[in-house]
Amino acid sequence: MNLKTPLAAALLVCALSTAVLAADTLSSKDLRQLAPGRYAVNLMGLVNMTVSIRPNGVISGQTNKGKRDIGVWSVQGQRLCVAWSKWLNGQRRCTALRGANGSFSGGGMSMRRI
Repeated sequence: MNLKTPLAAALLVCALSTAVLAADTLSSKDLRQLAPGRYAVNLMGLVNMTVSIRPNGVISGQTNKGKRDIGVWSVQGQRLCVAWSKWLNGQRRCTALRGANGSFSGGGMSMRRI
């Protein structure tokens, strides 16, 4: 197995496991409005990827090195939850996001609508 895939998965775990201050978080309604959307995502300044979020709960991603995965996303309270099929061993990870105007961040992750 290539080291870059586990590194991306580990960084995504870190990005999705850190909470954001409640006063700054997007509401559950705001989180649902992220879909449909395509985003440039940066994980802790080290891994870049493109992520597509569909209204039907499907998420797909591709790293800048060409690694791909597909999974599901959902909203739990004021947190965006993602479970990839391969990355992170399929475990669901959730994080709160803050931001506006197509740019969002939380837990070491930043994303921008493209």
